[in-house]
Amino acid sequence: MPHRPEDDWTRPLPRTRRGEPAPWPTDDGWDQAPDEHWDQASDDGWDRADDERWDQPSDPWEDGGWVEPRRRREGPRDLAEDRAAYRVATTQRPAPSRQAAQPPPRPPRYGARRVLVVVTAVVLVYVLALVWAAAASWLAIGRVDATPDNPARPSPAAGTNILLVGTDSRADLTDEQRRELRTGSVEGARADTLMVLHMPGLGQDPTLLSVPRDSYVEIPGYGFNKINAAYALEGPALMVDAVEQSTGLAIEGYVEIGFDGFVGVVGAVGGVRMCLPEPVVEERSDLDLAAGCQELEGKDALAYVRMRYADPRGDLGRVERQRQFLAALVQEMTRPSTLLVPWALHEAGTATGSALRIGEDTSLVDMVRVGLAMRSISGGDGTSLTVPVADSNYQTEAGSSVLWDETESARLFQALRDGESLTIEP
Repeated sequence: MPHRPEDDWTRPLPRTRRGEPAPWPTDDGWDQAPDEHWDQASDDGWDRADDERWDQPSDPWEDGGWVEPRRRREGPRDLAEDRAAYRVATTQRPAPSRQAAQPPPRPPRYGARRVLVVVTAVVLVYVLALVWAAAASWLAIGRVDATPDNPARPSPAAGTNILLVGTDSRADLTDEQRRELRTGSVEGARADTLMVLHMPGLGQDPTLLSVPRDSYVEIPGYGFNKINAAYALEGPALMVDAVEQSTGLAIEGYVEIGFDGFVGVVGAVGGVRMCLPEPVVEERSDLDLAAGCQELEGKDALAYVRMRYADPRGDLGRVERQRQFLAALVQEMTRPSTLLVPWALHEAGTATGSALRIGEDTSLVDMVRVGLAMRSISGGDGTSLTVPVADSNYQTEAGSSVLWDETESARLFQALRDGESLTIEP
């Protein structure tokens, strides 16, 4: 590339005369000497008029040998230009790289998104599992025709009434189970337990009303008899009809459970905790329970709710134990450890569903309301009572029966129909 002397920063700077300020940088910058110093001639040939002294010889081989040609020395440069160039060379620092000054790029924010996706997927799977368990429980329930064909049925009034029936059917029990549960070998089925669950409107507490199975009432088409005979005569539809005609309450739902189903449900929840104030012994059912709190299941649970011969109150004491046991059973079934765990809900739900039979007109909403109402009663927010009785050993053609107190029972049924507060002591 061509040689440009003006860019050669290695050459010496011009000298000045003695006594004159030198154009050399000092600690605080360049000397501010006037530029006319460069215009003055010097003794050693820096005058522009003497440039011919630096001309090259015409023949480089003069005197018999090679003569190194002397470069022409340039004249003084502009002082301002040199001053600016030196300042740039000594003071200016290279600008830092823009890329190096910038912070390192942030990693993509995929962590929070991944966590959100995982949590959403887990919640979705959990909800689907609960829906699957609930659907399996609902589909396991049997259906039965429990709608009476009677034009004189009472009209619906305040609240909703569901008839809860426990039968003594042994059809699904093996011979070994009958011996173990001490149920006997009686054929057919009868209503062993009768309860009316009254569910009022919002803000009101439910009522669980026990109807003694030996209540002496008129059965439509058959005359007076014990009320549980209606089930043995024509089944659930006549059972509902008998309750409606004797109480004046419109029954809008039906739920039934048998011996084997009862034992299965209690076993599915791991037993029901009951606290007995005194020992309970009944030789007929081989029941022997100590006083105090204990878990009841299997044959002991069934014998406890069916016992009446060792109870001095007979059927009245029996219906009270049934309400207490049913409330405790519902409380066990509605615990968070059962309802919020899909496999536990599936086990308890399918065991309960396969043990139940409901009316064809009973909906899923009705069953949910039954569960919530029973939970309220078990928590002490509802009312449990028995139909007022005038005589618990009323002798009739059907044997020893239960005679209702007509006045008090009529007041009770009217209060339920009208949605009024109950004034009858449980």
